[in-house]
Amino acid sequence: MKYDRTVLSFRGYFKESVVENPNENYRIRKCVIYFYLNDGTIFVTEPKIENSGIPQGVFLSRQKIPKSLGCNDYYTWEDFNIGVNMNLCQHIFRVVSCDLFTRKFLTEQGVQLNPAETIPADQFDHRKKLENMKI
Repeated sequence: MKYDRTVLSFRGYFKESVVENPNENYRIRKCVIYFYLNDGTIFVTEPKIENSGIPQGVFLSRQKIPKSLGCNDYYTWEDFNIGVNMNLCQHIFRVVSCDLFTRKFLTEQGVQLNPAETIPADQFDHRKKLENMKI
């Protein structure tokens, strides 16, 4: 009951191969990772990007996620930190930042947070910026 309705929020990304497009080899897919303290479940959503050609929105429904296939050891809030890679359902997510509440919570729990990172750009982002430039 102590952590009822308490959610930790992290920003991250994963890299996805693009095979159908000769202009790009991979795409960086930005995500928000939520960790629910009351039951240890994780929810991952991806903000929708206009004309990206990729289905976006809910990436991973709220559920407990094992650290590896076939094991009964699930991710907890103690596994999260900035600058770590996490294998969530066979996708490697890089955690790059968190919100102020999450930062405060983790610091109060004695977690030494790593500095925030930036999400790298990909060819799609670069091309989109060029298209949106006004000449």
